[in-house]
Amino acid sequence: MMNQNSTRFLEAFVMIEAYVASLSSAGKGVPFVAQVDNLRLTDQTVQAYAEDLKAFARLRNVIVHERGGGQVLAEPNDWAVERICHVRDMLVQPPTVAIFAINNVLTIRSDDHLGAASRIMYEHHYSQLPVYGDTGYVGLLTIRNITYWLGAQNATKLDLTQVRVAAVLDHTEPADTALFVAPDASLVVALNVFTTHSRRGNPVDAILISADGTAASTLLGIIALADLPAIAERLRLSQES
Repeated sequence: MMNQNSTRFLEAFVMIEAYVASLSSAGKGVPFVAQVDNLRLTDQTVQAYAEDLKAFARLRNVIVHERGGGQVLAEPNDWAVERICHVRDMLVQPPTVAIFAINNVLTIRSDDHLGAASRIMYEHHYSQLPVYGDTGYVGLLTIRNITYWLGAQNATKLDLTQVRVAAVLDHTEPADTALFVAPDASLVVALNVFTTHSRRGNPVDAILISADGTAASTLLGIIALADLPAIAERLRLSQES
């Protein structure tokens, strides 16, 4: 007879198994682990939790198939049950970047002066500001590109009220980078945007959330590098992923 932990574990695994099968193009009879290994190549969320999923499958097999006298030989502990329920939720109802959509994102205009931009960044403890002009989004003003611009100046005294934000963006090389996503993009995908671009040597400074995922639509939120620890905590990714 199974106790509550076994029951909860198996119920969660059944939901995960059904979800993985709904994504997989493999025919019936393909083992769960093989489906996971195939899907992890194309599905970022499955990839993030692939090692967990395979461990769950091994434990499920022990619970279901390796019984002695009808008794469960391996009973999931509380941590295992909590973990599989978390992974189930991350797969079936993955959290999205919409939690960072606040609808009143501070921005700066390209024709505003650098002094105003610097003051906003200082007062709000921001490391970057999206910049908009007459034609829409034009770039990302960051502490780094302000520093690069300042270092390139020969003047002993600078009046930042006489310097336009556009001048800093035009001068900066390499340009600081932001990518746009829609509110329904998953947090796993957002986290991978930062990590994969960093590995390729072209890091992203921010993810900008807009109504339709393009620079042309309304800006709803921003995810900065400083937000990554909170995202990782929310996702609770395993070390193997």
